Amino acid sequence: MAAWVALPVALPTASIQKAARGREPQPALQRPVTLAATGRGAEFAAGASPFLAGAAGLWSATRSRRRRRNASVQLAAAAEGVKAKPASKGIAKGVLARLRTRSPKTAGKKMKKMPPKPDAWELDEEGRRIYPWPKSFAEIVQTAATSTLNLIHEGETRVEVDFPPLPLADLDWNTCDVSETRIVDSNIQHAIAFSKLLIKDPRPLPVLDVEEANKAAKAGAEPAEPDKINELLERKFKKNPLASPNQKRTVRMLFPNKPDMLRARDIHYEKWRKMDRPDLLRRGYYNEVNDDTWEGPFEDIYVFIIAQNAGELPKIRSYVEKADAVAAKQGRVLRHVLFNLNCNKLRNDIAFFKTVVPFRPGLATPQVHFDFLATFRNAYLIRFGKYTMTVLRDPYNINYLGALYRAYPGPWQIFLQDEDGTYRTIDVHDKRPSIVAVKRKLMRAVGLAKDALLPEEAIWDDVYRPKNEKAGTLRIGTDFTREGFGDAQWWEADFDSECSEKWRL
Repeated sequence: MAAWVALPVALPTASIQKAARGREPQPALQRPVTLAATGRGAEFAAGASPFLAGAAGLWSATRSRRRRRNASVQLAAAAEGVKAKPASKGIAKGVLARLRTRSPKTAGKKMKKMPPKPDAWELDEEGRRIYPWPKSFAEIVQTAATSTLNLIHEGETRVEVDFPPLPLADLDWNTCDVSETRIVDSNIQHAIAFSKLLIKDPRPLPVLDVEEANKAAKAGAEPAEPDKINELLERKFKKNPLASPNQKRTVRMLFPNKPDMLRARDIHYEKWRKMDRPDLLRRGYYNEVNDDTWEGPFEDIYVFIIAQNAGELPKIRSYVEKADAVAAKQGRVLRHVLFNLNCNKLRNDIAFFKTVVPFRPGLATPQVHFDFLATFRNAYLIRFGKYTMTVLRDPYNINYLGALYRAYPGPWQIFLQDEDGTYRTIDVHDKRPSIVAVKRKLMRAVGLAKDALLPEEAIWDDVYRPKNEKAGTLRIGTDFTREGFGDAQWWEADFDSECSEKWRL
């Protein structure tokens, strides 16, 4: 049990009078002590009274000094003819008020804004848009989203976006391991910002004919799993033949697997929470289309991100074909975006996986590019190239760096990095140039055409050159030693096998 012992408190006279005017007199401060200590209650009270009296006196003296200081400031301001500012609210009180209302501090702080429009561009002599080199990742994402929306509003349903997610000094996008944590996290952040811009676009998506849109998207290629698609349609439309369309535009970000999806939800939760409508940006994974519990597709745009190897491409193809089949039955047209999958590296890996496919069915084959990746229009691309050439003159080793850049509706631009680190456009193409062609254009710009034994006419640099070369001409042997056999990669030179040339436009 506990007994209460009254402790007298010495308060300033002014405070007592103010309290008496505003409300009833307050009872004396009481403190619970145990029954065993009741015998020493008087002694405890006697010892505590001087301490409380001293604390009250200190509080009164501090308040008096504050009043005198404020009065002196007001007198000085009045003497100078300046109106004194009222005493500002304490910092602690302001912080506490913001925490209670959960409102961010905006006074005196510039809010981060996205660029109001894509990178500035100029028209060349042929009326094509020539873009400058981007200055930040914010501009890259903004321009990529604008280019993607331009293609979608022109009737395209399959779009590709590809750019290095980290600065060139920190990452070689052509040879890196795309499953690194820093690369995955950077791509997720860019994809979230990209998806937000797609959602915020006020223009409604164009109304397309379902049959014509699907026919144009497939470009005559047969689906990889027609039997499974038919089973899926029979199962989903056995009871509900149609689905009601969404009123708001929605985007679904698709990850390689469920653990990656859950990790992105936990780490990048703040990115979703800051949206006005977080429910419009949803998450999924590649293989969910094969689950019996899959109820989709409900979203309008599907963004595929962070594919970790070429073996993920058949899963993406299966998702796209099955989702399109279900949406066609619903009378809808879906849009698909391959966001930063580094498709060139994945295509290069397919050549290695060809030797393993007989032992591991389901891996990517060249047909994935010819029947699926070839149907995607490129909206935005940045691909760097760092090269070194040895010559028999001073300085013997010459380093040069450039990049292939494209922002739809602009053409394919080749940039060269100057000695001061700036980039300038050296060549423009209407179709995607091959990797070797970009290297040769950079050689010509640096002045290494003769050292590399390149032909005088630049038309022979690319895979789009005339098929019938001059009779009796042979490639010089030293040319093979400098560039190797072949003028392009396997996916760049085989025009007859691909179902569409959309990926080149």
